[in-house]
Amino acid sequence: MYKSVEAFPSEVPNFAPGDKLIMLVDDDPVFRRITSGYLNSQGYKVVEAEDGLDGLRKLREVEPDLIMCDLSMPVLDGIEFVEEVSLEYPSMPLIVVSATEDMSDVANALKFGIKDFLPKPISNHKHLICSIESTLDDTDNHLSDQRDFSSQWFRVDSGDVPEEQELHWHLKFLQENRSAAKDLLHALLPDRDTQQGDWRCSYKLLQSAEVMPVVFDYAWIMNGQFAFYIVDSATEDNNGAATTLLIRALFHDYLRNLKCFNADLKDLAYLIEKGMKCYRGAQPVKAIFGVADLSSGMLSILPAGLECLCANGQESKHLQPSVLLGDSCVKNFIEELPIDGACQLKFNRLGTCSFSLDIYRGGSA
Repeated sequence: MYKSVEAFPSEVPNFAPGDKLIMLVDDDPVFRRITSGYLNSQGYKVVEAEDGLDGLRKLREVEPDLIMCDLSMPVLDGIEFVEEVSLEYPSMPLIVVSATEDMSDVANALKFGIKDFLPKPISNHKHLICSIESTLDDTDNHLSDQRDFSSQWFRVDSGDVPEEQELHWHLKFLQENRSAAKDLLHALLPDRDTQQGDWRCSYKLLQSAEVMPVVFDYAWIMNGQFAFYIVDSATEDNNGAATTLLIRALFHDYLRNLKCFNADLKDLAYLIEKGMKCYRGAQPVKAIFGVADLSSGMLSILPAGLECLCANGQESKHLQPSVLLGDSCVKNFIEELPIDGACQLKFNRLGTCSFSLDIYRGGSA
């Protein structure tokens, strides 16, 4: 990774105030020429960079409104470039346009805060313009730092998905490329260990690479709560990845809007199911939602199709799968278990998956 890059003189055009300037960072001169020409025809100004290092140099001289970059580049590759920009220019919106077949590279870039990913070749440049416009709109309305890529794809705002909202072109790509969808969901799994104060949470997830994955995600809330969900992305059709990413977007959007309030599992489930109804491609899925309130020492679980076991060393509860997420799982009962010093949640998908989550205080699980 490059921590310091000096500015070198280069020919960078001057732009009038108010012009929207796009920086295009790509080592393919043909792609740059075609894309620049199209963006110019749509009223955008473009400054080109032939690789990540050249892009960083030119960022010393111009202030683009948005950066588009490839992931596979010489000298300074796209991942390094995205990481460097996210550190030096944290408010700069980035869109990745790449032909990479390694979705873990895409997921790594997404973790650095890029707002969108478009696969090459771009078959319809209207998709590119739509992505640019929605990203710039978020930036102008100071929403860019609040939304991650999944919220951008679904245009999630305060828990609502626009009526008849399609999953744009991204999820058509995932539906047609099942292996890419699996790789992306695998790569987006969070760190296996996390800590806040005296409390630690760690999970283990073993699963077959042959089937659509079980996806786990979590977030710490300011008031000392640890919120999480588990979703089985395997569905009868090819919409499991789309549905799982929608759940991810709505989960984090709900938590962003909590402010100082406690997370409520029924409110969370209601919001997610409302969003699923607005997206015609969403399918009911097996899931679990949970909140560990570490200040009160209580674990609350809302089962939504997944059968699991909760234990705290003194007692254990076998939670039945009940109604699936998307079929009005808010009717299901919330189960509670004292955490005391530690507790564990686990489940198995016969022959394909084994998951366990440990929540404990101090150094012993």
